[in-house]
Amino acid sequence: MPSPNHSPERPRIPNFKRFLVTGAVLGFVVGAVISLLGDDVQGYTTTTGALYIGALGAFVGTGLAGVLGIVLDRSGRDRP
Repeated sequence: MPSPNHSPERPRIPNFKRFLVTGAVLGFVVGAVISLLGDDVQGYTTTTGALYIGALGAFVGTGLAGVLGIVLDRSGRDRP
């Protein structure tokens, strides 16, 4: 029997805002690093290429972080 001061355990809900921002930042950094380590592209400066590929990485990172957040949210709620 639970003690009177013990409340029932609520499922932990992930902070989606933090997941999405972290995914975007990590995705941008990974994309920019990949761009800087790769071959030069004719017609684009190194900075422009890093920004374009970094932005693409941010979109991908945000999407993956959102999916991870949803999976964690669902798994936390499935427990009785």
